[in-house]
Parts: sequence; structure tokens; C-alpha cells
Amino acid sequence: MRLHNLHFSSKLALSGFLITMLFGCLSAATLIGLVYSSNETGFNLPSIEKMSAKYSEAQLVGSMKTSMYEYVADDDDILIVEDWIKKGAMDDEQFQQDVMTILKQDCQSCHSRTSTKSKAINSIPFSRYDDVSKFTQAGYSWQSMAKTAHIHLFGISLLLIATSLTFSCSTYNPYIKITLISTSWISLWLDIASWWLAKYSTFFVYMIVSAGTIEVASIVTMSGLALINIWWKIPDFCK
Repeated sequence: MRLHNLHFSSKLALSGFLITMLFGCLSAATLIGLVYSSNETGFNLPSIEKMSAKYSEAQLVGSMKTSMYEYVADDDDILIVEDWIKKGAMDDEQFQQDVMTILKQDCQSCHSRTSTKSKAINSIPFSRYDDVSKFTQAGYSWQSMAKTAHIHLFGISLLLIATSLTFSCSTYNPYIKITLISTSWISLWLDIASWWLAKYSTFFVYMIVSAGTIEVASIVTMSGLALINIWWKIPDFCK
């Protein structure tokens, strides 16, 4: 089966899927740039410092520096919480007077058992020491990482198998197809593996950025080339 020989309705169906993949990759890249930068709009390059905070620093501090940064009243609040955690994250005077004051001001409007806000996270309250201490360990917990990783692997693999199988039916040079298909899968595995290892070394934070970029680029390239091959003849030098 070759893409350009498909029935018109099949071409429409595959084109819809491939265009959706292109927009999905663009949206994913935009989201990552916004989460791991200090900007609230536009397309941004992720900050290695913010990514490192997410994967290697205490979960509470990492969230305050990244996804929850917009709710932090002052950057000094992050430093105070970070200092408390470095000192052992004890239920001491610093926690009661400084940390709880910050959490009440910056977090408890949503992170509360009784919050009625539309963005309320009642399941993760920050009302007591026992609530907060769960999020003072470095990086993701094993449970959180396993949950996130398996969802990502299963979800992306379904999209990737559909994209790579579609691209494999194109009339491009076999070496082009083999290179892009294998690159997309290998970069996915490296990306997820680096999630687990980033808490131990900043090197793997760079690996996350590199592998993730290559993964998205390969998916975009396969989708774009397949879309072209569905409707137009490809140049002879690509065959």
C-alpha cells in the first residue's frame, strides 16, 4: 500500500490525523516553553534551571519555580522554603512562622481541604506539616514518576506507531524512512529514561531537552513528509 494510491476518503482521513499531529506537536512545544520559562505568552525556549528544579529539587520548591510560579508573591518566598528544606524540613519555628505564612499566602487558596475555587486542589492540601512534608523530597517520587512515565509511554507510543506506520507506506527512500522511524522511538526511550535519572545529575536534564526536541522534530518531519506524499509526487532524489 502506497499513500498516493489510497482512495480519496482514506487520504482525507490520514491527512486529518497528520495535520492534527502537527498542531499537537506545536502545542506541546508551546506548553513546555511556557511551563519552563518566566513568560506567560508566546513560544519560548525552556530554561534548563527551571527544568532542573522540576526534576532534581524538592517537589515543593520545583513547583514554586515552574508550574506554580505565577502564584508566588515574591521570589524570596521560594528561597525561604528552599532554605527550610535544606535544613531538614522539620516541624520547627521556621516552618510555623515563615513557611506556613508563605503557604497560606501563596498556596492555600487552592491547596486546601475546604477551598471552593475553580482551580482548587483539595486532594493536595498544605494546611499542616504532615501535608507539606510529603513534597520535600528531591525530584519526583517513584510513584509519581512511574505514573507519569507509563501514561506518557503508552499515549505517545500509540501516536508514534500510527505516524511511523503511515510514513512507512510513503515512497521516500528506505534509508530516510528507517532513520526517522528509529530516531523517533529511540528519542522517546531516552527522554523517559532521563526523567528518572535527572534527579541525580543535571546532564540528564540536558538529555531530556535534546531527546524531547529530536522526538518532536522526527514526528513533525514524518507527519509533514507523509502529508506531502499523500497528495503530491515527491522528487526523484527523495526516492
